[in-house]
Amino acid sequence: MTTTIRLNGPADVLTVLPYQLGFHPCQCLVAVSLRGSRSNRVGLVQRIDLPPSEHVGDAVDAMMVPLFQDAPESVLLIGFEEIEGQSRAMLDEMDDACRAYGIKVADRMVVRDGRWFDLDCVQSCCPPEGLPLPAPSEVPAVAEFVGREICPLPDRSALADLVEPNRPQPGRAISRLAQEWRRLRHEATGTGPAGLPAGQQEPVIAERGPVAAECGPVAAERELHDFRASELAVWSRVLCCEDDAEPIRELPPQDLAMLAASLTDVDLRDGLIAWLCPGTLSLDLIDPFLSAQMTRVLAEPRVRGDLEGAGGMEQVIRLQRLERRLCELSAALPDAWAVPTLTVLASFSWWRGDGALTRIALDRALRVEPEYRLAQLLERMVDLAIRPERASA
Repeated sequence: MTTTIRLNGPADVLTVLPYQLGFHPCQCLVAVSLRGSRSNRVGLVQRIDLPPSEHVGDAVDAMMVPLFQDAPESVLLIGFEEIEGQSRAMLDEMDDACRAYGIKVADRMVVRDGRWFDLDCVQSCCPPEGLPLPAPSEVPAVAEFVGREICPLPDRSALADLVEPNRPQPGRAISRLAQEWRRLRHEATGTGPAGLPAGQQEPVIAERGPVAAECGPVAAERELHDFRASELAVWSRVLCCEDDAEPIRELPPQDLAMLAASLTDVDLRDGLIAWLCPGTLSLDLIDPFLSAQMTRVLAEPRVRGDLEGAGGMEQVIRLQRLERRLCELSAALPDAWAVPTLTVLASFSWWRGDGALTRIALDRALRVEPEYRLAQLLERMVDLAIRPERASA
């Protein structure tokens, strides 16, 4: 879910790519879908590490299914390499595969040592020593990314660091508090996992009244609404994108624990995804009382109208800030409690069209919990380039 950025020529594409990906690519192949009658609008952007020669075919197969699904007007193939010829095998096989799939290859280029080389220039306008990459200030489209508060990181590992745990000592306290909150929630409402068995540790969060078994279903439902109200109040602070929003790093462990434990309530997790990502999951499928609670408590982050029109840039900046805050929340949580939050982040970043961040969030989620079903589903959607709008159609 991004605004359109129009580019003039291959050098513009190369300069803008780090802003599209969120980091400076290296030792990889990037396939850029081009759209429009002049092929000057960027669509799907795919990146894959340069594989060993024996795995080039497998790498090409992995790239082609999403590319074909995207149905571009044409495609630009770019090899980023450190050693001359390092990306040539991948470029050649991708070229053959694109033609076999009926996809027009607009151009093939190589980027090395700050210069770019056009492999298929037939007009003798590209010198054999290549051309220098334009400075970002020379490409007008870069200003649009800067206006969106986007600045590329040095490499993909720096992007991955954004969602990796960064609180080793507080992380233990967050785990203990989250276990206790989940136990109290389960005892009061009879829903969701109970966490650690009662008696294994002293309560560290105040009790919330009689357990569900003693009060009956009506009281249990009331308790559930109370728990969700407390949790959504903290979520409203996380989802705030104003200039004076409370930094995620300043949230106390008790609030971080509540946020983490709240997403073990699958209905609340899915409700947040539906709220943040229109077209991913209909709000009509969410419990009406929960939907009403979210409407009352949460700020409205969803896109209204055309991002190209009046107020479009303001909306894009809000979405960018929200994505950044979800990254910071994921990094603040220990592995055992981060998986649901990572899937919320992955759902949001995929809805926005940020495939690199989606992959990174899913990598950590599936590393911790390989069988987490929502993460598995999202990974499959990314593999097949299934956009959320299509999934809901």
